[in-house]
Amino acid sequence: MPIQRSAVIIFNEADEVALIRRDKQDVTYYVFPGGGLEEGATLEQTAIREAHEELGVDVELEGVAAVVRFNGLDNPYYWAKITGGIFGTGTGEEFEDPSSGYTPLWVKRSELEHLPVRPTSLVKELTKRTDRFYDIQLEDI
Repeated sequence: MPIQRSAVIIFNEADEVALIRRDKQDVTYYVFPGGGLEEGATLEQTAIREAHEELGVDVELEGVAAVVRFNGLDNPYYWAKITGGIFGTGTGEEFEDPSSGYTPLWVKRSELEHLPVRPTSLVKELTKRTDRFYDIQLEDI
């Protein structure tokens, strides 16, 4: 059964976005920091928690950039800014399994379309627009 998810979009001063590189047994791809909604939590709380667990940073959400429909669920991607912590020091359960292949990194906006970043519909918007957008509806297969 699909789980609703939320994630953050964080850019730094060098026009780089925070991503998680996933190295699995037969494939490497990139995702925005985020994760599944836990019982009793809001989607906003989920995004904040996941940024801390996966990146090691505290964030402040600055609005919904896009809602990406995937597996029949609407998953929000929030603009966020770092307010504390140290990038790359995440300690979520993802890092306990050495075979899970979670690597937080910064990727230049201009490189996004050349990498297997998911969701692709969001990457298209981020590469064609340099200004922030809000509340757009996207779909990924």
